[in-house]
Amino acid sequence: MATKKKETGALSIHTENIFPIIKKWLYSQHDIFLRELISNAVDAISKRKYIDPDYKAEDMKIEVKLDKGKKTLEVIDTGIGMTAEEIKKYINQIAFSGAEEFINKFKDVQSNIIGHFGLGFYSSFMVADKVTIDSLSVAEGSKAAFWECDGSTEYTMMDGKRKEAGTTVTLYFNEDSKDYADSAKIKDILERYCNFMPVPIMFEDKQVNQLEALWNRKPAEVKDEEYIEFYKQVFHDYKDPVFWIHLNVDFPFNLKGILYFPKLRNEPEFFKGEVKLYCNNVFVADNLEDLIPEFLLLLKGGIDIPDIPLNVSRSFLQNDAHVQKISKYIIKKVADHFQNTFKEDRKKYEEYWEDINTFIKFGMLKEDDFFEAMKDIAIFKTASGDYLTVEEYKQRNAAANSEENTKIWYAASEDTQVSYLNLMKEQGLEVIYQTSPLDVHLYQRLEGKLDKVEFIRVDSEVNDILVNQESKAITKKDMDHLKKLFYNALGQKVEASFSKESLKDFFKKYPKAVTALSKYQVQKDEQTLINLLDLPEEVTEELGPEAMEELQNHAYTELKVEVKNLKTKEIPGIIVFNEFMRRWHDMDMVSRMGGGSDMLKNHSLVVNPENDVIQKILKLDQKGKTEEVNTLCSYIHDLSLLEQKPFSGDELKSFIYKANKVLSYI
Repeated sequence: MATKKKETGALSIHTENIFPIIKKWLYSQHDIFLRELISNAVDAISKRKYIDPDYKAEDMKIEVKLDKGKKTLEVIDTGIGMTAEEIKKYINQIAFSGAEEFINKFKDVQSNIIGHFGLGFYSSFMVADKVTIDSLSVAEGSKAAFWECDGSTEYTMMDGKRKEAGTTVTLYFNEDSKDYADSAKIKDILERYCNFMPVPIMFEDKQVNQLEALWNRKPAEVKDEEYIEFYKQVFHDYKDPVFWIHLNVDFPFNLKGILYFPKLRNEPEFFKGEVKLYCNNVFVADNLEDLIPEFLLLLKGGIDIPDIPLNVSRSFLQNDAHVQKISKYIIKKVADHFQNTFKEDRKKYEEYWEDINTFIKFGMLKEDDFFEAMKDIAIFKTASGDYLTVEEYKQRNAAANSEENTKIWYAASEDTQVSYLNLMKEQGLEVIYQTSPLDVHLYQRLEGKLDKVEFIRVDSEVNDILVNQESKAITKKDMDHLKKLFYNALGQKVEASFSKESLKDFFKKYPKAVTALSKYQVQKDEQTLINLLDLPEEVTEELGPEAMEELQNHAYTELKVEVKNLKTKEIPGIIVFNEFMRRWHDMDMVSRMGGGSDMLKNHSLVVNPENDVIQKILKLDQKGKTEEVNTLCSYIHDLSLLEQKPFSGDELKSFIYKANKVLSYI
């Protein structure tokens, strides 16, 4: 290098504050310095390609060299290069764009100019405390020029060493950025930001970019095998995607892209996707909450929008009118794909559903437009093994539903609540399976939008269809006695509680109760308590069923015992939970990631007197076998509860103890 031509000077006044601005402006995105340098190199090669007929394709490449020891990084291109005067113009006077003059000269090819010297080049100073440029212009008779700057407004220029046209930019990493002197990190940045740039990028003697973004081709020209291979290479997924949607529109906005739907069946319910935003094949961002709907962030893919800024801001995405139109366009394209598949190939649609129903349900809950498009083609797996829409379910269960309302029965899964499912099946009632934590939320949304539709879990009530109304297995007197036996065995206090005024109203309504209950009243603070289990049969008969029902209504118990003749003798008892409380519990479990409170302690035990064991309990009671009665009642409750939830260690220990005692009675 000829030191006699060394020149020093100050950068344009426009740059006096450029370094602190640069470092703050992209503080959280330091990696983009390499994207900017590669973009400039691609730009330089594109310019030379259009003005140099002798430029050979094999020479069109960019090399990235890392020296770990010196902590330097070189970006070397074979592009148009710069003279000393051009360096002064495009680097020192950064108010000018390096591409601006060239674009004006070659307007017919301006869509190919993707990089720009200026602010992009100065992003190097986010990670380097010194940057040099060694450049030789392709113009005949040019001399190599060298430029150096240490991040201040002072620079040095002299003759350069380049022997062939092109530019070498060298970064000397600062102390805070020394972790960039790592091969794996540089390779990751190149693959992330520069994967589809149209020039080979070489690093450690290997090409690290793919060159072609598949979305730039017309959908009709791309084979399925190419879509799948592209997906696996870009997203490093060994599994095939379920399907994909190729986006290609040029009005009212310009957009190209591919959205892939990965399998979610065996993944965590809240899958992490990866949708990347590009500008003319240059990676821009992957945090796209404001560009595409939230539920589509579960997907993988790329969207290329030529009109979007390379350094896109969140406020731009939130406020740009085109961005809002793009979001609606993408929702419509996805919904159209599902609707067309549902109509044309129901089997394939059901296969989609098995793989990505979590995604679809999430979308229906998050986006009104998507919900409206999908509500009539949302399908549910049935206990019969097929899939039904809500309308199809109505037709299959038509005999069990009145014109006023349609009840859609659902079970927690295929492997639980077997007793309930068998009972429903015996009565010809169809049941659907809950397959996702999102289902409860979706049921509520559908109930609010569809006319006269109600989702009921099979253990939320014992409907009249399942009850044998004609049965006379035991008398009403025995039913009441059976309730008492179970309440006592399960340690439940059934105490009616009255305030002074409510007790006065009760006695006014039922005058006989004044004397009949006088011996059974206990005063506690300002409340009057009556233990209903202490009432002898003659008292309950004297009071009558209406008075006893009102007493029951004043009694609070976590566990309520009901006696109903079921249309089967196989089941001794089943647990019933209030539908509202069940949904609240399920939602609480999701929001707290499984750590919600146990709302299921409040439930009903429906005892089936048609069952032989229940009738035997009554006979054992007549013989005074109190221990056996208590053990069997408690065991039946535990057995019913076992279908609802996993037992804790203590609960399981107690259950096994009771099971062994029951076996000893045989």
